[in-house]
Amino acid sequence: MVDIDEFRESQIRLYGLTKANESYTFYHDETNNIRKLHVAAHGLNVAELKVFVLGGVVHDGAPRPIDVQPLRAAMQIQKTAREIKLEHVAKGDFLELLRSAKLTTFLRWITDNRLMIHYHELDPLYWSIVDIVDSILPKLRDPVLFQYHALLKSDLAAVLRSDLPATIGLFHHYGYPGLTPESRKPFLNELVALLEHNSAVLPALNATMLKGVLKSGRGLDSLDFIEGYPPNMLIDDFSTFYLGRIAIFKHATHVLDMEESIQDRFLKTPLTRGGEPVMHYRFADSKAEPGIQLADIVVGVLGKMHSYFTETPRDEVAADRANLTGTSLQNSELLRDLLAASHDANIAFLNHVSSMHDLDKLDLFLGFQDGTYAPPMKS
Repeated sequence: MVDIDEFRESQIRLYGLTKANESYTFYHDETNNIRKLHVAAHGLNVAELKVFVLGGVVHDGAPRPIDVQPLRAAMQIQKTAREIKLEHVAKGDFLELLRSAKLTTFLRWITDNRLMIHYHELDPLYWSIVDIVDSILPKLRDPVLFQYHALLKSDLAAVLRSDLPATIGLFHHYGYPGLTPESRKPFLNELVALLEHNSAVLPALNATMLKGVLKSGRGLDSLDFIEGYPPNMLIDDFSTFYLGRIAIFKHATHVLDMEESIQDRFLKTPLTRGGEPVMHYRFADSKAEPGIQLADIVVGVLGKMHSYFTETPRDEVAADRANLTGTSLQNSELLRDLLAASHDANIAFLNHVSSMHDLDKLDLFLGFQDGTYAPPMKS
């Protein structure tokens, strides 16, 4: 069993969440759930690493009817379509989605119907490597250096992503994250060598700082988060992120799309509160829940957007942004305003487990007026 209050209180304190006790209704769907991520001799078990997104739409108060028939009519969805999905609104990559006039209609409809966006996005590669820095940095007891923990993780992710075949080979050879005490120093030596080979990815000062941290790790008596774990298993499931939403917003109603692996996990490890079963969430068929249909479109757009940022260099993102015109520009502004309004309503609505460099691209592309998007979750 998992007591949601134990999980919840630590999250509220850590992130300063002041509106976690409000009453809301959340509709959840997901995209890019690869179930598990592990390293094999031939490489990763998935062909492409796309950003996982769990999210959808949310409104104040108790559940209320959501009539999507006017939206269907406005987007000219065929009557034979039993539900609305992203494919009915737009197709292609993120930049291609932005060209869709139906997406304009959708984003305006969301705002006009007093709905907000909520989501949790996770870059699988970033999530898989942050424990390297977290195993070293606290033990160095350097408060000045610790201030740069998010930058160090982001820089390490940039280096490892730039040479993914070498990264995967290194992880497989040492069974990461299941290092042995004997492999601790050789692993870090090879990681430093990989950094040196790809140091041009980073500003010189950043590369030097990261290299110093990795070298310092060689003298530690343990690397707590990357030793003794199942070898080559980078991510074993995504249920923790479902738990997080349900636990933090325990006074809300959560309606989740049918996801068999998550349902099975919650059956095996029930969610409780004070020893009693948690009852404020349920799984539902999207065909019977318009809110989940809206969530499908939201997470589809956001999944493509965040994957675009992880895959695209900053200068290309800047050029793509500068070239936006017409419908594409309008949709980027509508999306920006909807995200900003949702964040202003409750900072816990938007969560990021991703590189600060990729969040910088998000700021750059969508053009938030304050220049600072929601901060990444501490990992």
